[in-house]
This record gives sequence, structure tokens and C-alpha cells, in this order.
Amino acid sequence: MSISPFKSDKELVKFARFFFTAYVKSFRKDIAICLTTKEDGEHAYFPALITCIAFTDFMSGLYAGKLEHHGLPELLVYAKDFMNPAHYDQLRLTILYEAFRHKLAHLAYPYVVFDTTTKANRFAGHPPRRITWTVYASNRTLPIEVVDFPTPQLITRSLTPWPVSYTCRVKISLPRFRTDIVKSIYGRSGYLRLLEADQNARERFARCMKQYFN
Repeated sequence: MSISPFKSDKELVKFARFFFTAYVKSFRKDIAICLTTKEDGEHAYFPALITCIAFTDFMSGLYAGKLEHHGLPELLVYAKDFMNPAHYDQLRLTILYEAFRHKLAHLAYPYVVFDTTTKANRFAGHPPRRITWTVYASNRTLPIEVVDFPTPQLITRSLTPWPVSYTCRVKISLPRFRTDIVKSIYGRSGYLRLLEADQNARERFARCMKQYFN
């Protein structure tokens, strides 16, 4: 293993600092634009959400040492090591990945209700849920809150062709999610600190930079 084309660990770490400075600056700018209140009081919630998920996905690829052919397993490992595990556990991240990342990427809008039984292997060990969502432009205590209901509720605020029920509502705070992503890089136990201290992490980072800039 090597850190080629970097000539030294010091050069790699110096580049990584500049790389993340530029990347995080662009990330913050994009989210700020999406969360700027329009005249009608609305925000660009879903471009902001997919940007947050994509950035976290990218970081999990850097940590794993591969920018292609990685997915939820790598995201779970990254979140466990660099984010609050109580706020980014397996259930919350699986919901983000399956109900939002895939649907936003392919449909530009998530399902009004996402039935976890369609992804039973992903949600093994959890009771079946019919999930709807609320995305906030405000900073809340929890970045991702999962609220289960004892009895099915009916969708009332979205247009549906017939009565549609849900048993769970996921509440996502975009500002809190954004803050936690940045902290996962720059925090005391963040990814950048690991790069400074760990040779294997530097080798994986160098491998990803070859993919990224080739």
C-alpha cells in the first residue's frame, strides 16, 4: 500500500485540509441557498436533503477507500465512527438511504409513504413501518427523529387519489444534519484528525483521490 501520488504524509494531510476547506465551503453555500426563505415562505428542502445525504455518502466512501461500489454498509460504519450513534443509528440511516436517497435520485421526490416491507432485508429486526416525513429548515434538537404511532394515521396534507395511511413520521432538521456532517470532518474525533494520525486512513484517502481526479 502507498499514498502515491502524494510524496509524503505531510503533503497528503496538507492537501486534505485544503480539499475539505473548499468542499465544505461549497456544501455550506449550497445548503444556505436551499434554505433561503422564498417569498411564499417555502424552501428548497429536497435539493438540500439530497446534498446532505450525498456529502455523507461521499465521506463514507473516502473512509472506506472507494468512491464507487459502496453504499449503506459503508455509511453505517462512517456514522458509527464519526457521528453521534444515538442520532445516526442503523434505522435512521437506512430510512435516509432507502426512502430518500434512492427516491430523490430517481424520482426527484420521495414517496408520500414509504413501506419498509418492500425492503424487508434492509429493515430486518425492525417492525414494519409505513413512513411519511416532514423536513424542517429550522434547527431542531434531533437531526432525524422517528415518531411511531400506535394506530395508522391518514395523510391529510398531501394530495392522494384515495385514503393513504402511515404509521410513522420521520422529522429531519436540515441545519442540524448539515452541522453534524461538518463536525464529522472537523470534530475532535473527526475524519481529518484520523487522517493526521492513521497511515491506513491516509492510504485509503490517496486511493480515492486517484479516482476523484483521474
